[in-house]
Amino acid sequence: MRLKVKRLEPRDAPLAADVVKTFVAKDVSLQYMKRFLSNPANYLIVAQVEGNLAGFLLAYALERMKEASHKMFIYEIEVGEGYRRKGVGTALISYVRGIVKREKMMSAFIFTNYWNEGAVEFYKSTGAEVKNGDDLLFVYEG
Repeated sequence: MRLKVKRLEPRDAPLAADVVKTFVAKDVSLQYMKRFLSNPANYLIVAQVEGNLAGFLLAYALERMKEASHKMFIYEIEVGEGYRRKGVGTALISYVRGIVKREKMMSAFIFTNYWNEGAVEFYKSTGAEVKNGDDLLFVYEG
């Protein structure tokens, strides 16, 4: 299995639009995707197996106010059904961990729920730790 992982750039807008169509079932314009990918804080990372889209990870670099550093917020990770348990998700996480190290970020983090046992085990298997087990997520609807 030939696995390739890369961060998409503005010139990759057609592939980014394909990610959205494949995994979110929505159409987005190439113009929008170019703009999205032009933002240096946005990280759309894709995994391809034999040239086929296998998964993606969407993350954002968050600047810190109290120190000159960033944290990487992994917003979403998805692996296509036919590619699960084949190292695709692990490769996406490894890629992000490499970015965090190269760009001297403080850490990367992701939220999930305790009931999502598959995600909890996956994140643990890739080296993540639960740092504060009593976090709550509050949402303000727009």
